[in-house]
Amino acid sequence: MRRVAITGLGIVSPVGNDPKTVIETLMEGHPAIREFSTNGPLAHSNAAAPVSFDPAEHFPPEQRLENLDRVSQFAIAASAAAVRDAGIEFTDHSRSRAGVSFGTGIGSANGFEETFAQVLLRDPNRVKPLTVLKVMNNAPAGHIAIQHHLGGPNLTYSCACSSSAVSIGEAYRQIRHGYADVMIAGGAEAPLTYTFFKAWEAMHILAPLDRANPSATCRPFARNRSGLVLGEGAAVVVLEEWDAAVRRGARIYAELAGYGSSNDHTHITKPSVDGQSHAMSLALADAALTADAIDYINAHGTGTQ
Repeated sequence: MRRVAITGLGIVSPVGNDPKTVIETLMEGHPAIREFSTNGPLAHSNAAAPVSFDPAEHFPPEQRLENLDRVSQFAIAASAAAVRDAGIEFTDHSRSRAGVSFGTGIGSANGFEETFAQVLLRDPNRVKPLTVLKVMNNAPAGHIAIQHHLGGPNLTYSCACSSSAVSIGEAYRQIRHGYADVMIAGGAEAPLTYTFFKAWEAMHILAPLDRANPSATCRPFARNRSGLVLGEGAAVVVLEEWDAAVRRGARIYAELAGYGSSNDHTHITKPSVDGQSHAMSLALADAALTADAIDYINAHGTGTQ
């Protein structure tokens, strides 16, 4: 079993588009949630955590951005930042042993909505010819691999809120078991569209906008929590086989030591204590650690009642 190092970080988020800014913003308590209005075919206003993102800062003028959904743009930008941060230079040989593992729950929401609007509200005979390639769930992973000319595994995971975590864990396994030496792993979402706001509202789990203080709309661990708030962004890590990272003098942020994955098999939306504890137990066993070695747990606090 090979060790796995984290050597690169990249992010596009509502609280900043680089790791240093994100941490500083979070530690200073600056809010990311605000009142947000969709600007697609139909308008909608609610609380959301949108990203400040200018594609011109990340893509050359000749890039056909109309063929890239917003979620793919986020994914490409965050991945490019992670690769730069890792300082890794791919060769013809290393590219064949480097791959992508990416997660998304919703995928190309903007592309789907635009297509539905074209078909249902405008002219159904003038749908863009590359629509399928734009909206397929593995579009972000495919474009990341193309950008860096990677010939290793190219995998997309879509398992709701755990999609990105699973993509990183499965990338770790690819390296640990010798199928790859480098993996770009993470996930992206861009669901802030009229259609998806209405769909989430229909489940009665979106928090109503706190107009007096929009940033306080989402209160995951409060007694008076009232629901979740939709956001968007992308986060990516570069994973490398440990000894190779050490040989090239890479800055190693951390070792990814264990991973566990389980399924609750009781309800489509309500998690079970047994399922969550089983996943954590598997991760601890995989890392050969005991629970008292853990300093921090990142809770899945949705804010729903």
